[in-house]
Amino acid sequence: MAEILKETTFKSVVHDNEICDELVKWGNENGYPVQHAKKVFKWESYVAFSADNYFIQAKRLPPVPGGWAVTVEKYEGEERYIPLNVPKDTGEVNRFVMKMIDQYKMEGLKMELADTWYESYGSWLRDLKVYGHPFLLSQFEDFIENMR
Repeated sequence: MAEILKETTFKSVVHDNEICDELVKWGNENGYPVQHAKKVFKWESYVAFSADNYFIQAKRLPPVPGGWAVTVEKYEGEERYIPLNVPKDTGEVNRFVMKMIDQYKMEGLKMELADTWYESYGSWLRDLKVYGHPFLLSQFEDFIENMR
């Protein structure tokens, strides 16, 4: 069970297309700095994750009273090592993968790329240490798996 740190509501004048910006703005103003928010269909809500082990979640309230129920929850972060395919001679990570690493950092994952690369079963790999919310970790792992 996640620990709820804070609860509030946003007025109904905040529309679906504005809620992500409002979550980031509100989080930064209230001591929960986040850089990016997005819709998570699985949870039927908008969320903003922080690498500092909390996330902000906004769920639409019923038409009466309307608005958004916003909670800040503490979570248990996980650490995973994800091997990335690299060329043998340079060890450089694909540019597109590097852009996605930057995107996921903005979404709330901490990442550290190993300086060295190694051979494993005929493939050259470079480890990426990733820490954050299990949901984001799984999304990132799925992205990397689809790039192989």
